Amino acid sequence: MIVVFGGGGGLGQALIDAYIRRGEQVLAVSRQPRPAEGAANWLQVAGYESQQLTGLKEQLEGERIDGVISTLGILHNSEFMPEKRLEDINKAQLSENFYVNAVLPVLLLQTMFPVLPVKQRCFWIQLSAKVGSITDNYLGGWYSYRASKAALNMLLKTASIESQRTHKQLIIAAVHPGTTDTDLSQPFQLRLPKGKLYSPEQSAERIVSVAEQLTMEQSGQLLHWDGSVLPY
Repeated sequence: MIVVFGGGGGLGQALIDAYIRRGEQVLAVSRQPRPAEGAANWLQVAGYESQQLTGLKEQLEGERIDGVISTLGILHNSEFMPEKRLEDINKAQLSENFYVNAVLPVLLLQTMFPVLPVKQRCFWIQLSAKVGSITDNYLGGWYSYRASKAALNMLLKTASIESQRTHKQLIIAAVHPGTTDTDLSQPFQLRLPKGKLYSPEQSAERIVSVAEQLTMEQSGQLLHWDGSVLPY
């Protein structure tokens, strides 16, 4: 079984479809109601904190989990856009970005950790972002988004080290999906170079390909959508 968190989003839906085309059993976990059409099992939740996922373990009881993909993340909302200047930084935006992009994903991993297999290969992919790379930051701006993704990468790296003590074949990776045509990227699409905006279907296929080829040596790494390693 493949578990997809954030299954109601554009990329989440595309990931579900990609795995179903491969004949995989999929459990979609989302705050959105089940679509009118769709072959995935669907669990609607109020949120992704532990107390809001009480029905999830029941759904997973006796199931073999082959992989988990979390699409959780935020770049902007109705109240803020990415900060361009130091003077734009504010506590509320920093707190929201860190909560959604770093805190919530690692708490989700914490919640799911006891039900992940300990003796078989399993992957845990959390979507991250290339702009979270400190080494690769040449343009500046986007303070809270960059910093929250950098924090996410560190949290996953640290978890990947600890997990090897109990889950010998669990691969934890952060994956940069590229700029995908979803609500998250919509305000910034006009500025993109030609050919740098990818459909949800294209990004999903790339992420699935990365997941299929993951090795234990890649656990804890930040990976590009083509599978190459990105610097922290």
